[in-house]
Amino acid sequence: MLNRDHSPPPEGFAEVVRSLFAEPDVLATLQRIADLAVTTVPGCDYAGVSLLEPRSRLQTPACTHDIVRRSDALQLQLGEGPALGSMRKGTYVYLPDLTAASRWPKYAAEAAKLDIGSLLSFRLFTARETLGVLILYAARPQAFDQDAHEVGVIYSAQAASALAANRRIANLSRALDTRETIGQAQGILMERHHMTAEQAWERLRGASQNRNVKLAELAEKIALSGEDPTAPPV
Repeated sequence: MLNRDHSPPPEGFAEVVRSLFAEPDVLATLQRIADLAVTTVPGCDYAGVSLLEPRSRLQTPACTHDIVRRSDALQLQLGEGPALGSMRKGTYVYLPDLTAASRWPKYAAEAAKLDIGSLLSFRLFTARETLGVLILYAARPQAFDQDAHEVGVIYSAQAASALAANRRIANLSRALDTRETIGQAQGILMERHHMTAEQAWERLRGASQNRNVKLAELAEKIALSGEDPTAPPV
């Protein structure tokens, strides 16, 4: 059994890693990453995973406590903080005492009012990309010792690998669904207009460009309704 005040034994950590890879979708994986961080990394009271969306919007799809969401909201409001900073460079950030932190002083002063004494954040990344940031919070200052740092480095690396793998599976699943839908639309056009598969594909592609509609959306409309929006306007 894991104990948050001590490093998990090897067999316990192995079970943690296996469970990260066992979730059915990306959102479930993100939540499992946050939940297990609290029981795996010594000193952690609550945790969250932050993602940087387009236009620098910080999203928190998974967390263990509302304090995490309030912390992210502060960072967006102030334009500074560990999630925003860690997302762009470095491997981890440690603020041992928010009441005395010189880094991101505006954020630290406000975050200290949220029952956050110290925090430790890890960038979730692979060799190809940065996926997000795992932030570990503690109610008391100086909560994360060297043991917590070492466990956190290993845990965050495994979490990033699990998240990347689940995203690849989700993308592949969407690609296969799209391919199947396009094939169905091609079949409808081939039967209706007595054309070859290549001719049906060119008709779909041309209609997509002319109407400024994504090919997958056009194919889905044909497959679901049987209508033929590819016909040239009269």
